[in-house]
Amino acid sequence: MSTPSRLPYARIAASLRGKIEAGEYPPGSRLPPHRELARTFNAAQETIRRAIAQLQAEGLVETRGQHGTFVQTRPSVRRITTDFYRRRPPGSTESTSPFARSATASGGRASWDHRTTRETADEQVAERLAIQPGEPVIMTRYLYRYDGTPIQTATSWEPAALTVGTPIELPEEGAAIGVVARFDLIGQRIDSVEEEIVARPPMADEVKVLELPPGVSVLAMKRTYRVGDKPVETADIIMAGHRSILCYRLAVT
Repeated sequence: MSTPSRLPYARIAASLRGKIEAGEYPPGSRLPPHRELARTFNAAQETIRRAIAQLQAEGLVETRGQHGTFVQTRPSVRRITTDFYRRRPPGSTESTSPFARSATASGGRASWDHRTTRETADEQVAERLAIQPGEPVIMTRYLYRYDGTPIQTATSWEPAALTVGTPIELPEEGAAIGVVARFDLIGQRIDSVEEEIVARPPMADEVKVLELPPGVSVLAMKRTYRVGDKPVETADIIMAGHRSILCYRLAVT
Protein backbone atom coordinates (compact mmCIF):
# COMPACT_ATOMS: atom_id res chain seq x y z
CA MET A 1 0.00 0.00 0.00
CA SER A 2 1.33 3.45 -0.94
CA THR A 3 2.15 5.87 1.83
CA PRO A 4 0.76 9.44 1.46
CA SER A 5 4.19 10.75 0.45
CA ARG A 6 4.22 8.31 -2.49
CA LEU A 7 0.72 8.95 -3.78
CA PRO A 8 0.72 10.18 -7.39
CA TYR A 9 -0.89 13.54 -6.60
CA ALA A 10 1.66 14.16 -3.81
CA ARG A 11 4.57 13.41 -6.16
CA ILE A 12 3.14 15.76 -8.79
CA ALA A 13 2.55 18.48 -6.17
CA ALA A 14 6.16 18.09 -4.99
CA SER A 15 7.45 18.42 -8.56
CA LEU A 16 5.40 21.55 -9.23
CA ARG A 17 6.37 22.98 -5.82
CA GLY A 18 10.04 22.51 -6.69
CA LYS A 19 9.58 24.30 -10.01
CA ILE A 20 7.84 27.20 -8.27
CA GLU A 21 10.57 27.47 -5.63
CA ALA A 22 13.27 27.28 -8.31
CA GLY A 23 11.65 30.14 -10.24
CA GLU A 24 10.70 28.06 -13.26
CA TYR A 25 7.17 29.25 -12.56
CA PRO A 26 7.73 32.76 -11.13
CA PRO A 27 5.16 34.68 -9.04
CA GLY A 28 2.20 35.73 -11.14
CA SER A 29 2.87 33.19 -13.90
CA ARG A 30 0.25 30.75 -15.15
CA LEU A 31 0.74 27.01 -14.69
CA PRO A 32 0.14 24.78 -17.72
CA PRO A 33 -3.50 23.70 -18.17
CA HIS A 34 -4.62 20.55 -16.36
CA ARG A 35 -4.80 18.63 -19.62
CA GLU A 36 -1.19 19.48 -20.45
CA LEU A 37 -0.02 18.60 -16.94
CA ALA A 38 -1.86 15.28 -17.20
CA ARG A 39 0.11 14.47 -20.35
CA THR A 40 3.40 15.64 -18.82
CA PHE A 41 3.00 13.51 -15.70
CA ASN A 42 1.11 10.67 -17.41
CA ALA A 43 -1.66 11.05 -14.86
CA ALA A 44 -5.42 11.40 -14.77
CA GLN A 45 -6.85 14.91 -14.64
CA GLU A 46 -8.42 14.12 -11.26
CA THR A 47 -4.90 13.42 -9.95
CA ILE A 48 -3.75 16.77 -11.35
CA ARG A 49 -6.70 18.50 -9.66
CA ARG A 50 -5.71 16.97 -6.31
CA ALA A 51 -2.09 18.07 -6.78
CA ILE A 52 -3.20 21.63 -7.59
CA ALA A 53 -5.55 21.59 -4.59
CA GLN A 54 -2.57 20.65 -2.40
CA LEU A 55 -0.53 23.60 -3.70
CA GLN A 56 -3.54 25.87 -3.26
CA ALA A 57 -3.91 24.74 0.36
CA GLU A 58 -0.26 25.70 0.90
CA GLY A 59 -0.90 29.17 -0.49
CA LEU A 60 1.42 28.65 -3.44
CA VAL A 61 -1.13 28.98 -6.24
CA GLU A 62 -4.59 30.36 -6.85
CA THR A 63 -7.23 29.37 -9.38
CA ARG A 64 -8.92 32.20 -11.27
CA GLY A 65 -12.02 30.60 -12.71
CA GLN A 66 -11.69 29.90 -16.42
CA HIS A 67 -8.40 31.80 -16.62
CA GLY A 68 -6.36 28.99 -15.07
CA THR A 69 -4.04 28.46 -12.11
CA PHE A 70 -1.45 31.11 -11.21
CA VAL A 71 1.53 31.21 -8.88
CA GLN A 72 0.82 33.44 -5.91
CA THR A 73 2.68 36.70 -5.59
CA ARG A 74 4.03 36.49 -2.06
CA PRO A 75 5.44 39.72 -0.64
CA SER A 76 6.78 38.97 2.84
CA VAL A 77 7.58 41.18 5.78
CA ARG A 78 10.35 39.89 8.04
CA ARG A 79 9.30 40.96 11.52
CA ILE A 80 12.58 41.09 13.47
CA THR A 81 11.67 41.46 17.12
CA THR A 82 15.04 42.81 18.23
CA ASP A 83 14.46 45.73 15.85
CA PHE A 84 10.68 45.92 16.12
CA TYR A 85 10.75 46.67 19.84
CA ARG A 86 14.02 48.54 20.15
CA ARG A 87 14.26 51.83 22.04
CA ARG A 88 15.44 54.90 20.13
CA PRO A 89 18.83 56.25 21.23
CA PRO A 90 18.72 59.51 23.23
CA GLY A 91 18.54 62.51 20.90
CA SER A 92 17.44 60.35 17.94
CA THR A 93 15.21 62.08 15.38
CA GLU A 94 14.05 58.83 13.80
CA SER A 95 10.37 59.09 12.90
CA THR A 96 9.64 55.79 11.15
CA SER A 97 7.34 53.19 12.66
CA PRO A 98 8.53 49.67 13.57
CA PHE A 99 6.37 48.22 10.80
CA ALA A 100 7.85 50.63 8.24
CA ARG A 101 11.37 49.65 9.33
CA SER A 102 10.51 45.95 8.94
CA ALA A 103 9.05 46.51 5.48
CA THR A 104 12.06 48.53 4.35
CA ALA A 105 14.46 45.89 5.71
CA SER A 106 12.51 43.30 3.68
CA GLY A 107 12.91 45.36 0.50
CA GLY A 108 9.35 46.67 0.36
CA ARG A 109 7.27 49.75 0.99
CA ALA A 110 4.95 50.12 3.99
CA SER A 111 1.60 51.87 4.11
CA TRP A 112 -1.36 51.66 6.44
CA ASP A 113 -4.78 53.00 7.37
CA HIS A 114 -5.79 53.73 10.95
CA ARG A 115 -8.77 54.93 12.95
CA THR A 116 -8.69 55.91 16.63
CA THR A 117 -11.77 56.11 18.85
CA ARG A 118 -12.48 56.41 22.56
CA GLU A 119 -14.26 53.31 23.89
CA THR A 120 -14.93 51.52 27.17
CA ALA A 121 -13.10 48.34 28.09
CA ASP A 122 -14.98 45.05 27.92
CA GLU A 123 -14.07 42.28 30.35
CA GLN A 124 -11.34 40.77 28.18
CA VAL A 125 -9.61 44.08 27.40
CA ALA A 126 -9.96 45.19 31.04
CA GLU A 127 -8.28 41.98 32.22
CA ARG A 128 -5.41 42.41 29.76
CA LEU A 129 -4.88 46.04 30.82
CA ALA A 130 -5.42 45.37 34.55
CA ILE A 131 -8.24 47.94 34.72
CA GLN A 132 -11.93 47.72 35.54
CA PRO A 133 -14.54 46.84 32.88
CA GLY A 134 -16.19 50.00 31.64
CA GLU A 135 -13.12 52.20 32.13
CA PRO A 136 -12.28 54.38 29.10
CA VAL A 137 -9.66 53.16 26.63
CA ILE A 138 -8.16 54.55 23.45
CA MET A 139 -8.72 52.01 20.67
CA THR A 140 -6.97 52.13 17.29
CA ARG A 141 -7.67 49.86 14.34
CA TYR A 142 -5.01 49.36 11.64
CA LEU A 143 -4.72 47.78 8.22
CA TYR A 144 -1.09 47.43 7.14
CA ARG A 145 0.08 46.94 3.56
CA TYR A 146 3.36 45.80 2.04
CA ASP A 147 3.90 47.13 -1.50
CA GLY A 148 0.15 47.75 -1.58
CA THR A 149 -0.78 44.20 -0.54
CA PRO A 150 -2.76 43.82 2.72
CA ILE A 151 -0.57 41.88 5.13
CA GLN A 152 -1.65 42.58 8.70
CA THR A 153 -4.45 44.02 10.82
CA ALA A 154 -4.17 45.22 14.39
CA THR A 155 -6.49 46.51 17.08
CA SER A 156 -4.79 48.17 20.06
CA TRP A 157 -6.11 49.44 23.38
CA GLU A 158 -4.47 51.83 25.84
CA PRO A 159 -5.85 53.01 29.20
CA ALA A 160 -7.24 56.49 28.63
CA ALA A 161 -6.12 57.42 32.13
CA LEU A 162 -2.50 57.14 30.97
CA THR A 163 -2.64 58.99 27.66
CA VAL A 164 -5.60 61.40 27.49
CA GLY A 165 -4.38 64.98 27.62
CA THR A 166 -0.78 63.98 26.81
CA PRO A 167 1.14 64.46 23.54
CA ILE A 168 0.63 60.74 22.73
CA GLU A 169 -3.14 60.54 23.17
CA LEU A 170 -3.59 59.79 19.44
CA PRO A 171 -1.18 56.96 18.55
CA GLU A 172 -0.67 57.99 14.92
CA GLU A 173 -0.86 61.76 15.30
CA GLY A 174 1.15 62.43 18.43
CA ALA A 175 4.66 63.55 19.16
CA ALA A 176 6.36 60.16 18.67
CA ILE A 177 6.01 57.03 16.53
CA GLY A 178 5.93 53.48 17.94
CA VAL A 179 4.64 52.31 21.31
CA VAL A 180 8.01 52.30 23.11
CA ALA A 181 8.99 55.77 21.89
CA ARG A 182 5.54 57.18 22.65
CA PHE A 183 5.45 56.02 26.25
CA ASP A 184 9.07 57.08 26.80
CA LEU A 185 7.87 60.59 25.97
CA ILE A 186 5.48 60.65 28.93
CA GLY A 187 7.88 59.02 31.36
CA GLN A 188 6.46 55.49 31.12
CA ARG A 189 9.52 53.37 30.33
CA ILE A 190 8.34 50.08 28.84
CA ASP A 191 10.59 47.24 29.96
CA SER A 192 8.84 44.11 28.67
CA VAL A 193 6.68 42.87 25.82
CA GLU A 194 4.62 39.68 25.98
CA GLU A 195 3.52 37.92 22.81
CA GLU A 196 1.24 34.92 22.42
CA ILE A 197 1.03 33.59 18.85
CA VAL A 198 -1.19 30.88 17.38
CA ALA A 199 -1.75 29.72 13.80
CA ARG A 200 -5.41 29.17 12.89
CA PRO A 201 -7.81 29.23 9.95
CA PRO A 202 -8.92 32.77 9.11
CA MET A 203 -12.36 34.14 9.86
CA ALA A 204 -14.53 35.29 6.97
CA ASP A 205 -13.82 38.99 7.53
CA GLU A 206 -10.06 38.29 7.73
CA VAL A 207 -10.15 36.46 4.38
CA LYS A 208 -11.82 39.51 2.83
CA VAL A 209 -9.68 42.23 4.42
CA LEU A 210 -6.33 40.44 3.94
CA GLU A 211 -7.30 39.07 0.49
CA LEU A 212 -6.31 35.55 1.52
CA PRO A 213 -6.36 32.67 -0.98
CA PRO A 214 -8.03 29.39 0.03
CA GLY A 215 -6.04 27.19 2.39
CA VAL A 216 -3.92 29.93 3.96
CA SER A 217 -3.80 30.25 7.75
CA VAL A 218 -3.28 33.42 9.75
CA LEU A 219 -0.92 34.10 12.62
CA ALA A 220 -2.90 35.59 15.49
CA MET A 221 -0.86 37.45 18.08
CA LYS A 222 -1.89 38.88 21.44
CA ARG A 223 0.71 41.46 22.46
CA THR A 224 1.03 43.42 25.69
CA TYR A 225 3.57 46.11 26.62
CA ARG A 226 4.33 46.60 30.32
CA VAL A 227 6.05 49.07 32.57
CA GLY A 228 7.09 46.79 35.42
CA ASP A 229 3.91 44.81 36.13
CA LYS A 230 1.61 47.49 34.70
CA PRO A 231 0.19 46.91 31.19
CA VAL A 232 0.18 50.13 29.15
CA GLU A 233 -0.91 48.79 25.74
CA THR A 234 -2.41 45.55 24.47
CA ALA A 235 -3.24 44.55 20.92
CA ASP A 236 -4.70 41.80 18.75
CA ILE A 237 -2.63 41.40 15.58
CA ILE A 238 -3.62 39.21 12.63
CA MET A 239 -0.92 38.43 10.06
CA ALA A 240 -1.33 36.75 6.67
CA GLY A 241 0.48 33.47 7.28
CA HIS A 242 2.01 33.17 3.80
CA ARG A 243 3.21 36.79 3.78
CA SER A 244 4.82 37.06 7.22
CA ILE A 245 8.12 35.85 8.62
CA LEU A 246 8.77 36.04 12.36
CA CYS A 247 12.42 36.31 13.35
CA TYR A 248 13.44 36.16 17.02
CA ARG A 249 16.76 36.67 18.74
CA LEU A 250 16.43 36.42 22.50
CA ALA A 251 18.92 36.89 25.30
CA VAL A 252 19.69 33.80 27.35
CA THR A 253 19.52 34.58 31.07
